[in-house]
Order: sequence, then structure tokens, then C-alpha cells
Amino acid sequence: MKRHPALVPLSRQHHDGLALGVMIERGLRDDADPADTAQLERVREQALDLWQLELRGHFEVEEQIVFPAARQAGEAGLVDTLIAEHEAIRLQFEALERAPASEAGPLLDELRNALVRHIRTEERVLFQAMQAAMDQPQLEAMGRAVSDALPTLCLSLGSANG
Repeated sequence: MKRHPALVPLSRQHHDGLALGVMIERGLRDDADPADTAQLERVREQALDLWQLELRGHFEVEEQIVFPAARQAGEAGLVDTLIAEHEAIRLQFEALERAPASEAGPLLDELRNALVRHIRTEERVLFQAMQAAMDQPQLEAMGRAVSDALPTLCLSLGSANG
């Protein structure tokens, strides 16, 4: 099913999250030297930067706008699961922020797995269900709210538009 325009800005950010997953995977490859704390620190900093600039605000937009709309569309159970995943991912980013680079490898790998799985669920299950259950005016209203909120909550967008 083609993505409704109301959800496209979030899907673009999901792409950034998936790209982070690939970047983490490449940074943690088996042939990488586990003692190379400089490499781990680069990957850690890139992950934390994307969290601060985009993903943290993205979660807020989903929780304030998308998830309530999804609940009304009959997806309360899935929304509860996704909110719990948001909280787990937040805690993983907090742990990553506190951890020294020498201990970041396992945290990054767990974060990558959780983030990629979460994004795929939103894209393949939640968004598809919302598009099937919501009518055009509902989707358009939600899309306007998302477009208004993203530049305010996502620093990467706010700085580009400000």
C-alpha cells in the first residue's frame, strides 16, 4: 500500500532511524577492532546526535498526534506496545549517553535491534492499519498536525526551517 502523504514525513524520519541502524551495524562489524574505542565513540556520538536532533522529537509527535489517532482507528493494543517500545528505546539512549565508549558496543547493538524492529512495526503494521481504517479528512487533519509539530519538536527540521 502506498504511504499516505500525512505519514510521509514520519516515514522519512523512519528512514533516518533505519540508516542509523545500518551505521551502527557497520561500526560494530566483526572485523572492527573491539579495542578501537575511537570507532565506538564515533558511532555512539552519531547515534546520540540523531536522537537529540530528530528521533526524540519524532517520538513526541507520534505520542501526541499519531498514537491517539491510531487508538481512535481501533489500534489501542498496538499503540500500547509501541509506547512501551518508545520508553525502552529512550532508556537505551540514556544508558548509551552515560556509558563510556569502551562499553558502548553491546548497548549500540541492543539499541539497533530495538530501533529497527520498532520502526518496521510502525511502517508495516501501524501505518498500514491507520491508512485502512481512517478516512481522507481524518488522515489529512492528522497530517497537518504532524507537519506543524515536527519543526518544533525535531531540532534537525527546526534549524533547517528557522
